[in-house]
Amino acid sequence: MGKNDSITKKYMRQNDRFADVCNYYLFDGESVVKADELEEKDITELAVIKDKNSKVITTQKFRDVLKNCIVKSANGVTYMLIGIENQTDIHYAMVIKNMVYDALNYATQAEQCAKQHRDDKDLDGAEFLSGFAKTDKLMPVITITIYWNSGKWDGSRSLHEMLDVKDKNILEYVSDYKLNLVVPDDIEDFNKFNTELGKVFDFISYSENKDEIRRRFYESESNEEGMFSADAITLLNECVKANLKTTKKKGGKTDVCKGIKDLVEEEKEKSRTEGRTEGRIEGRTEGRIEGRTEGERIGEIRGEIRGEDYMATLVGKLLEDNRMSELQKISSDKELREKLYKEYGIK
Repeated sequence: MGKNDSITKKYMRQNDRFADVCNYYLFDGESVVKADELEEKDITELAVIKDKNSKVITTQKFRDVLKNCIVKSANGVTYMLIGIENQTDIHYAMVIKNMVYDALNYATQAEQCAKQHRDDKDLDGAEFLSGFAKTDKLMPVITITIYWNSGKWDGSRSLHEMLDVKDKNILEYVSDYKLNLVVPDDIEDFNKFNTELGKVFDFISYSENKDEIRRRFYESESNEEGMFSADAITLLNECVKANLKTTKKKGGKTDVCKGIKDLVEEEKEKSRTEGRTEGRIEGRTEGRIEGRTEGERIGEIRGEIRGEDYMATLVGKLLEDNRMSELQKISSDKELREKLYKEYGIK
């Protein structure tokens, strides 16, 4: 099991998040699936089948997450099984993979019915031969795949899309299987989520657009936009290489900043700068910071840089020279940082 698999499974095993994605995908955000009514199920999908020669065939697969779910509506109560599969890369045969999971579960349910009838000895005739009574019913099985990455899902979303068939009339006789897929880039309204899952998907969808990430998560009037749980930070750092860094705890969550932004915001609070600052990157300063934009120039730092603060000095130099690409890398690239210290004679 890869590191990303373990992280995403752990994240989505939480009932509130599991219920949230189910409600978003199945009920357009309406709170139908309740977190406290979910029941963890064995992720092993195992089917034992006998062929016409009574030869036993066994098949075993392992899901990511599987839970028993209760849906209450005006038409009564429906019990179902919902599974979640996590993908950080596009799986071009995901349709087949999920179809096998669901088929194995239905086969298991049918076998459980047959076993119960064998114990009760209550079938005869055609029902006895099939091991399944005419009145027996199975629980519906739904598998939802979550794509934990930015960009479009360019793989197939149904079995019919995977078939090499030019005559569409033939497809009328081939049962289709639909891939239930959640892709952050496809989501139009992140407010349909009731947990931090909406913000996580929002971040992922814009993770390649640093300006938009800054606007949505760091420059909003409410700092709540930049709040994630520790699990979410780990997930985003692994799945989309977000390079999120933690600062201080607030209400059980962690305030995070991206790359050099965390150093800037931390120093802003310490130096008690006056006025509103503008620009992509702000250095550690003492006194008043006045931001302005001229073409591609992002900001001009005014004030006296504190004594031995090498990082702040380097930030100021790079800002003056408009070396933005290097500025965004220095917090995580020690080798580059040391090279620039030497170039500017900072230490």
